[in-house]
Amino acid sequence: MNFKPHQSTFDEKLSAGIGLFLGLLFIGGGFWVRNIIAHEIATLKETRGTVVDSISRRDRSSQNNQEKETYAPVIEFLANGERTRLTGSYESYRSSNGKMVVVRYDPKQPIKTARVVNSLEGLVPWGMFGMGGLAVVCSLGAFLPVRWSSGE
Repeated sequence: MNFKPHQSTFDEKLSAGIGLFLGLLFIGGGFWVRNIIAHEIATLKETRGTVVDSISRRDRSSQNNQEKETYAPVIEFLANGERTRLTGSYESYRSSNGKMVVVRYDPKQPIKTARVVNSLEGLVPWGMFGMGGLAVVCSLGAFLPVRWSSGE
């Protein structure tokens, strides 16, 4: 097992360059998302809310003209000492009453700015860092003038 010299073709260098660009784009996007989350945590207030009801609506699909029912949770939380209600985003499943969720809001405008925090929100930047790092490492390997060889 040793390194052997290797001449890269134009196609290999082009695809490695595109992979390198996309990898760096993913890494930059990971930093951007991480900064947005950090800014929200620093400036918005976070509290626990409780699902107290669900709203349903029927959507008609434009492709096959089939109706689909979606549900949005109604969440109640304390903002500035007052009980405040928030309607969450519509999903294909119904959240059970009494379920606890995390809510972020601006104390100056709790009704307009409140949103439910996704429990996997913190993993998004790390996923982007991982995918971008993998793309960068694989792309840089294609630029190297040598290849690892296990044969003769």
